[in-house]
Amino acid sequence: MKLNKKRFLITGAAGTVGFAITKRLLKLGATVCAFDNSENDLFNLNKSLSKINKNLRIFLGDIRNLDRLNKASTGVDYTIHCAALKHVEISEYNSFETILTNIIGVQNIIESAITNNVKKVLFTSSDKSVNPSSFMGTTKLLGEKLITAANKHKGKKQTIFSSVRFGNVLNSNGSIFKIFKNQIDKNLPLNITSEKMSRYFLSIEQAVELCFFSLKEMIGGEIFIPKMQSFDIVTLARVMGGKNYPINYTQPK
Repeated sequence: MKLNKKRFLITGAAGTVGFAITKRLLKLGATVCAFDNSENDLFNLNKSLSKINKNLRIFLGDIRNLDRLNKASTGVDYTIHCAALKHVEISEYNSFETILTNIIGVQNIIESAITNNVKKVLFTSSDKSVNPSSFMGTTKLLGEKLITAANKHKGKKQTIFSSVRFGNVLNSNGSIFKIFKNQIDKNLPLNITSEKMSRYFLSIEQAVELCFFSLKEMIGGEIFIPKMQSFDIVTLARVMGGKNYPINYTQPK
């Protein structure tokens, strides 16, 4: 799949995975429309990629705004949709805001892609969408359903839609690695909700490769699910903090 001279829309481009995808595409000679709702993060992205940003287009906007997405999607060949609200606790307390981003935002991606004849749309989902117990996971599952259904209601348009499920991306913003490291640096006990919790992990490089693989292989309607390494949360805490490092269980064992 030749990506040079192709035009990509990357939503959530200033996030950990979105940034890594943007950087890789620019190095391959693609034009990237970096779409994000954080002005400061887009500023930092632009500065960080200053040596390879000849084909970088900065789009400040929100996926809740269909008109802005339509402008950003003009002339785009491929869309990789990374923007989302992803923190479980924040999503529980701000449920309707999560709907606006994780569900309405996905529908806006679909409509803008169909309107602009985008060839392929890849939605980055979460392992938390599987039998979801959280509000955030439920919205990601509904996002997957919307993406799959879009292949049926696109009419005669060429656009095809697929999803890919991530686990926890190592060292991404808000990841358990960064949380534990911050607590260790401050000599605080490691907070764990339940000792029964397991986490599934991908490196940033694996996440990027998974997106590229999915984009190449998709024919419409698939949910790509990688085999991921898993760790139980207590073992991870012991590896990072040491055998005798204090752990604070926030729910009864």
